[in-house]
Amino acid sequence: MTEMNKTQPSNIPFEEPNLNFIPLGISENRAGNYDNYLRITLFHIQKIKKYLSKKSLQSHVQNEKNLDEFLKENKKILLLDLDETLIHADFLEDPAENEDLKNSYDAIISFYTIEEQTNNNIPNNNDNTDNNTTDDESKDDSCEKVLNKVGIFLRPKVKEFLQEISQYFLIGIYTASIPEYADAVINYLDPEEKYIKFKLYRNDCVNVCDMLRVKDLSLFGEENLDKIVLLDNNIYSFSAQLSNGILINSFFCDKSDDELSNVRKYLIEYILPSDDVRKVNEQFFGFETILQNFVK
Repeated sequence: MTEMNKTQPSNIPFEEPNLNFIPLGISENRAGNYDNYLRITLFHIQKIKKYLSKKSLQSHVQNEKNLDEFLKENKKILLLDLDETLIHADFLEDPAENEDLKNSYDAIISFYTIEEQTNNNIPNNNDNTDNNTTDDESKDDSCEKVLNKVGIFLRPKVKEFLQEISQYFLIGIYTASIPEYADAVINYLDPEEKYIKFKLYRNDCVNVCDMLRVKDLSLFGEENLDKIVLLDNNIYSFSAQLSNGILINSFFCDKSDDELSNVRKYLIEYILPSDDVRKVNEQFFGFETILQNFVK
């Protein structure tokens, strides 16, 4: 499994805009609230889209040689978000302190972070926040290596989904979480590295005003966007290329959830045979059309 090396930092200098809104939380993307969620988030996106210019986005493009090997394969690329898309992680509870809760998790993952000695909090991996930077920085005696243990819930049929979809699509993870945590989750989901071929992390996202992290697909090259889709529960994540996004309801720990079965059918029956995934997505979801109506 490949980690893509970055050639430039991802903290892109933006002219600070006054966005004048608070992004909706991922809990608002739930069954029964779809239309309301879309109406509000797309109204927000039309405000931030002008700050996501091609020049700004491409300033964080990674080493193209690392991407070329995947783009040359005769497969469409499916990018998957992690948190509340494939799994839900419980950062609010310490699994070691509650035996009953511990037994309710599907797994408990472990990962190390480098933290200041005065801060022993487990890092927050919410896609909408900018906490706990753990990239290579100067580390002195005031920092220590901390072991974190987090309980996770698997979205029903997630492993079966990865196994089957990998036969048709080249799968990559694109998460706004830190690498240490994301790798621990990915290693649990795909321990033999059979299905997930590459990984993109928090520093591969565009940080918009410390409010949002946008997963910019232009790093694959504009000419390749006709064969790339991003499955995410956070519509802000694919606000730079709305027609490449597939919005899935947020998952927390509902064992009756069947969203991945619906997505699997859509991917195989509609996205797989398409000449341009953006045209199919737009016909089904109409995100860009709704956005243009806001602009008008």
